[in-house]
Amino acid sequence: MNDAEVRGRVLAIDDDHLVGAMLVAHAKAAGFDAKITDDPEEFYTLARDWKPTFVVVDLVMGAVDGLTVLKRLAEMKSDAAVIIASGMGSKVLDSARQYAAANGLAYGGVLHKPFRRTDVAAVLEAGAYSPESDEPALDVLQGWDAATFERELRAAAASDQLMVMFQPKVACTDGNVTGFEALVRWRHPTLGLIAPISFIPRAESMRLVSVVTDAVVAASLAWFTRSRPQSSERLSINISASELSGPGLGKRLLDVCSLANMSPERIILEVTETTAMANAADSLEVLTRLRLDGFQLSIDDFGTGYSSMTQLSNLPFSEVKIDRSFVRSLGESPAAEVMVRSMLQLSRGLGLESTAEGVETAAALAVLCDMGCDFAQGYHIGYPMAEPELDEWLTQHGT
Repeated sequence: MNDAEVRGRVLAIDDDHLVGAMLVAHAKAAGFDAKITDDPEEFYTLARDWKPTFVVVDLVMGAVDGLTVLKRLAEMKSDAAVIIASGMGSKVLDSARQYAAANGLAYGGVLHKPFRRTDVAAVLEAGAYSPESDEPALDVLQGWDAATFERELRAAAASDQLMVMFQPKVACTDGNVTGFEALVRWRHPTLGLIAPISFIPRAESMRLVSVVTDAVVAASLAWFTRSRPQSSERLSINISASELSGPGLGKRLLDVCSLANMSPERIILEVTETTAMANAADSLEVLTRLRLDGFQLSIDDFGTGYSSMTQLSNLPFSEVKIDRSFVRSLGESPAAEVMVRSMLQLSRGLGLESTAEGVETAAALAVLCDMGCDFAQGYHIGYPMAEPELDEWLTQHGT
């Protein structure tokens, strides 16, 4: 296998040499280059210099424990996705996962010992998608003064640099495509691809986010109208907190829908839980008017904020979107299953549809189906895709 064929690098630390040899063999069979060591210092050197895509950390070892390894990786600012391997119980594994996340490490899943070749392939497949790094771009953006940022952002909106990618959403019952979420990326001519986390917060603070919203709505509706005009599918678009406190959002959205000959009923506006609940009284009027205009409303990242049942029942949402931090642990963490089941019961009790985001494994999707979740999206179903890739994906799926 030459470098061009390698899908990524897997670095593991484990003091059981037989298990290590099996892991390396399974990883290579899945298309990854792989190395194993039982020496902590060698592991840290490889983690720094070899730049692995994944690091597999055994929690219980003779020379060093797994938590110490995780802490060192965090200190090194490793960007590899951490896979936790252990024969310990699910409670311990879940605590280790939370420890890794709390220290800023990317999470790649769990390998329960003894594991099979299919287990290794599944966990690597779930985390194999790695968006382009935007660290150099972020450094440049942070150096821009307010005038430069505004000028660059407005130029980006005017010249189609704010590109929209679409992630499919399917019904849990039969896997049929029911819609798409529109996700923005800034493809700068010299800085490359810039992730939204690098520019949306600043656009919000400078009250420029409407520039982004309008560009995303126009581009996504243009594709939706052209490619899916007769379907019952719906398009989800994220709405910023500052949009809810500013004037004219409903009219702007209605104008674009009218221009695209698109019914507002086919548009889902996603609002984060923290945004809606922090200013519930102020949000109530704006959200209610949007529903009166015909738009659907989804409460995004549900479970991460501080909503109460009373607040949730008072606000006019039509959908609850369960946060990926709970969903990605389904099939591995009993605690996550309890949390997701309770959120689904709450949404059903309030007459709301439910969508789970961050579905990265077949096991998680199966659990959601058993629990009665309505819809799902995530890497297991489809990555965020540009229009040509999405059209090809839809053709392959017969839709």
